Amino acid sequence: MAQTEQRLAQPGTLLVSIRSWPEFSGQISGYDYIAAVGDIPGARWGQAAGDSQLITNFHHADGTVRNPSEIAALWQQQHITGDNPVIFYCGTGWRASFAFFIARALGWADIAVYDGGWFEWSQHTNGTQ
Repeated sequence: MAQTEQRLAQPGTLLVSIRSWPEFSGQISGYDYIAAVGDIPGARWGQAAGDSQLITNFHHADGTVRNPSEIAALWQQQHITGDNPVIFYCGTGWRASFAFFIARALGWADIAVYDGGWFEWSQHTNGTQ
């Protein structure tokens, strides 16, 4: 969390939530072991529809991964591009790691994963957005 906060203090750094819209907007936590709802202030939604088990916007109906350029087009709708440093996170880390690998495939250079995600953040902020 401290490393993420340090990186966020750098101008232009984007924090990208790879959580579903209901999670991002504070309707649900997305996990039975995370009571807090909401998301990290200033984060952008990474178009990660689905749930904590499958990112439906990043996969075809048969479960195969969409082309990274298609996922980049979704991110561009939220002004998320590789022109800035990007930190991906989710609830506990796996969805953010998936987004990291997509960004790496796109050639984005300055990317990271905040693996503590909403789980850690909500514990330190009492679950406030």
